[in-house]
Amino acid sequence: MCYCNEEMENTEKIKTVAIIGRPNVGKSSLFNRLVGKRVAIETPIAGTTRDRIMDIIDWSGTEFVLMDVAGVEQGDKSEIAKSIQEGVEFALKAADLILFVVDWMDQQNEQDKIVARMLRGVKKPVLMVVNKADNITRQKDIDPFKRLGSFEIIPVSAVSGKNTGDLLDAIIKELSGIEGGQSIPIESGEEIKLAIIGRPNVGKSTLLNTIVGEKRAVVSEVAGTTRDIVNVNFCHKGQNIVISDTAGIRRPGKIDKSTIESLGVIRTYRALRSCDIAVLVIDAREGLVANDVHILGQAKEWGKGAILAVNKLDLIEQNTEEYISSTLWVLQNKLNFAPWLPVVFISAKTEENIKPLLDQVVNATKSRKMMIDQADLDEIANFIKNSNAQLANLKYIREKAVNPPQFEVAFSGKRIPHQTQIRYIENKIRDVFPLAGTPIFIDMATKG
Repeated sequence: MCYCNEEMENTEKIKTVAIIGRPNVGKSSLFNRLVGKRVAIETPIAGTTRDRIMDIIDWSGTEFVLMDVAGVEQGDKSEIAKSIQEGVEFALKAADLILFVVDWMDQQNEQDKIVARMLRGVKKPVLMVVNKADNITRQKDIDPFKRLGSFEIIPVSAVSGKNTGDLLDAIIKELSGIEGGQSIPIESGEEIKLAIIGRPNVGKSTLLNTIVGEKRAVVSEVAGTTRDIVNVNFCHKGQNIVISDTAGIRRPGKIDKSTIESLGVIRTYRALRSCDIAVLVIDAREGLVANDVHILGQAKEWGKGAILAVNKLDLIEQNTEEYISSTLWVLQNKLNFAPWLPVVFISAKTEENIKPLLDQVVNATKSRKMMIDQADLDEIANFIKNSNAQLANLKYIREKAVNPPQFEVAFSGKRIPHQTQIRYIENKIRDVFPLAGTPIFIDMATKG
């Protein structure tokens, strides 16, 4: 049986901005730059179909849906191309504002003319975004693109983030003069295996019951009430999530190996091993302890997506904003090995921020399955080589697998950079593709 929260399933009308352009101009890089953050309290609504990705952005107090679709390419009559074209047509119909992305490095591309002609026939405002304009000279040299039409031109660099704030300001300005908005449907995807884990008595079972809207797990103030794994199917925004409530994990030294508790802990680690995403629940009053860090480290080692849920926010007597701000600072220091970990402050008892938590689960799943265009990785590699002399021998970055994302990084010669430099490469990948909620793995190779 699948429990569906109808209130969560309903979509709200909201203004929509679509990113349109030919392939390999950096649309995905721009999308991830505009929506991506590492550790934050936020509620990105992510929905994925075969040909479009959507997320909500909040900029200067205004929310809008940003939609990225596959590249517009003429002449391809395959079934995949037809599907892509359907996605483009959906985006043009749903959008209130269009971002027409072009590549500064390729100023005379005929495909840009085709896209421009198509957009001139759409009676909607268009901003032309000249990507890869990562220095002042390029930002000023945009006259060649004026031939494409009388669009307002905004030069940016999706990789470095240059001028993306100006772009967001321009988007908000355009949207302020537009009435209405569209309802964006979120389509069903594959099943997500979610494990709720943490120490005893942090509110894991209460969280499960709150999510499904009825008592599926026994809730008690007595630590260690949950011994078996409780599995529940739940629908969130059309996405089927199989939720496992697990036994609390105490420090190994406190567990008697001959007790039922030890069996429960073994099953909990099995649930962690087999899940896609783990939600680690901690008590807001107690904070993050060494055992929590150990659990997150294990999840990372096994390649699991992870989200930190700081529960019992309703019991905090301190000013909520002050508490969240100070706690985030502490968490960022303790979790420097996982800067990609989303943090959501919740109250399972009062239902505060349960929807944002589930949104993060869907978003983390999307991150784990994201396939990155090689053109975008080539751009990141070039940026790294030009900005870090110690990595001048970098040859390429390739994505070799997903779920979780795995990359191969090759260097010329026999010298393989220090681990700190590999971390630098990971950070640069995440600057463009934040891949929030999932670890990534990098394999190194030398190419003579």
